[in-house]
Amino acid sequence: MLLNKKIFLLFTAFLLSLSACSHHPVYKEKEYTQQNVNWGWQAPENSYRPMYTNKLLSDYTEQLAMKLVENMKYVTEKTPIAVTSFVNLDNNLQTTSIFGNQLAESFMNELQEFGLSVVDFKHTGAVHVTSDGDFSFSRNGNELGRYPSIEYVLSGTLTYNARGVIVNARITGTESKIVVASAKGFIPNFVVDSLYSNRHRDGVNL
Repeated sequence: MLLNKKIFLLFTAFLLSLSACSHHPVYKEKEYTQQNVNWGWQAPENSYRPMYTNKLLSDYTEQLAMKLVENMKYVTEKTPIAVTSFVNLDNNLQTTSIFGNQLAESFMNELQEFGLSVVDFKHTGAVHVTSDGDFSFSRNGNELGRYPSIEYVLSGTLTYNARGVIVNARITGTESKIVVASAKGFIPNFVVDSLYSNRHRDGVNL
């Protein structure tokens, strides 16, 4: 009786694995061109995208932040750190995207949770009340005025391939230019692509 029950359970697990495979397309290697990343991100058509996932971008930034803190030197809870947008690893290192900006926002949260002093240099120091809302952030240098004291900067580069994005993060001294911490990680394309929700709905290309 016990043997029959084990056989039944094994057979059921086999059927479930076949069902899961039918809902998860097999990844096909595909050459990734610069055209795919000119505007930030474009997931390959045949890339793997699970129907259900609990993985968020914050899960990956948390892992990267832990790596940074583990090998970090000289930085203490009293040394101000600024976090900049992550940029594409291209000729000018001046191209970012929603993904690059969201990475920076996530790292600000992670560093603060580790007890480090994070400088929000995009805060104007005032509140601007308008008919559209109340705002305190700006990317206009004239509105930001004098920058606060910044001793270290967390920055990083993004390298795109057919499966996702390679993230290289580092903390650098603003005066010495010495890298005092570094970390490398990989973020799958279905996590990155989820930031561009207007292109997919229920796993279907729009």
